[in-house]
Amino acid sequence: MDLDRTPPAIANAAAEELRALNHPTLIERMPQALQQAEAGLETLYDRNEIRLAAADSSQKALAEAVSTVTVSLEYARNGLASVLRDLKSAAGPLSNMGGHWPDGEDEAADEA
Repeated sequence: MDLDRTPPAIANAAAEELRALNHPTLIERMPQALQQAEAGLETLYDRNEIRLAAADSSQKALAEAVSTVTVSLEYARNGLASVLRDLKSAAGPLSNMGGHWPDGEDEAADEA
């Protein structure tokens, strides 16, 4: 972390980072990847092509494990959707912010 940066430089860097998050990124693609993983798991389960690598490898235990995974992935997708909404809400106001100019240059810029 560069502690020698000026407040305007820090604010501009923060705004840039937030804008970067709003572009297609891993976080935007993650819900789709989780949904695909869930669908793949359900397909394997329906075709009886997976098993548990545990002492209790009964069909009941497998069904419970698949259910736990699919419900957890759904919760994760919903959480990520909330994160994306919040990031987009923050990006607009933040993109219009900046730090103060040093030595009263703010007032000079306002007067011009």
